Amino acid sequence: MINDFPATMYRTFQQAQQTLAGQRSGDPLAMSIEDARQQQSRYFQALNRLVPDVARSDDHTVSGPHGDIPVRLVSARVQENLPCLVFLRGAGFWAGGIDSHLGTIHRLAVLTGCAIAAIDYRRTPEHCYPVQQEEVLCVLAWLGRHGAELGLRAGAWAFFGESAGATLALSATLALRDQGQMLPAGLVLFYPNCGGPKAGARPYSLWVWRSYLGGADPEAVPGPVPLRQDLRGLPSVWLGCGEEDPLLADAQALAARLESAEVPCRLVQFPGMPHAFVMHAAALWPARLALEQAAAQVRRLFDSPSTETSPS
Repeated sequence: MINDFPATMYRTFQQAQQTLAGQRSGDPLAMSIEDARQQQSRYFQALNRLVPDVARSDDHTVSGPHGDIPVRLVSARVQENLPCLVFLRGAGFWAGGIDSHLGTIHRLAVLTGCAIAAIDYRRTPEHCYPVQQEEVLCVLAWLGRHGAELGLRAGAWAFFGESAGATLALSATLALRDQGQMLPAGLVLFYPNCGGPKAGARPYSLWVWRSYLGGADPEAVPGPVPLRQDLRGLPSVWLGCGEEDPLLADAQALAARLESAEVPCRLVQFPGMPHAFVMHAAALWPARLALEQAAAQVRRLFDSPSTETSPS
């Protein structure tokens, strides 16, 4: 049983926000990138309360093409031969780190029964595409080489990504397909930012893409923009997105493109939820239910029994 239920679980995002003691996301358009990251870090800390216990949390360092890559392996049980869920965080490519999504990572470990491998890829704007994708591919190769000694089941892995991390999971899977490498069993993604820069988009969204692309023309270099690529041959994709999310149109377009490419896909829309709502699962009931639905999809990928029973 997951052990992080607070005295009160809220039904609306606005109620959950009030529990954060006034903490707000950082804004790299209104302050320096250093100040924005510090503010964002405080926001993450406020979200990461009542983190459920896990049996194992091990930090590793993988030697990569751009330097060392921190990787954290988390599992709720001390057990060998676990499937691996590769976790790629959101936060617009520019923020976050190995601890920023701790609550989500631990809850996924409990809810899925998988070992969670969280990759701390390098941040923009200091490092732009393809650095992040290369680091993810590097860690995947490392997990493949060392899986047995890490207690992982050979060949049993999937992606979990949110926002920028969902975009990166898609791009990395497309790269694996094009290289003829082993693909994940599936992708479980929340609110992917996968359409690239668009005319009329929010200034923040345009800044995120400009920082990630590093000046590259997305029309000439489609690799970082999944919706500008051929999506045939991908494994199944589960998509979750709030109905108040400005990226809902991206998720809907992705679902339509995947259907046209004959890729199994399911899009679940969550009423009243904005962007990044899943990180509020410590206090927000719809976020908790969304994570449970995503975890159920992960278990289906590996035909794994549930390790979780929660009150309804």
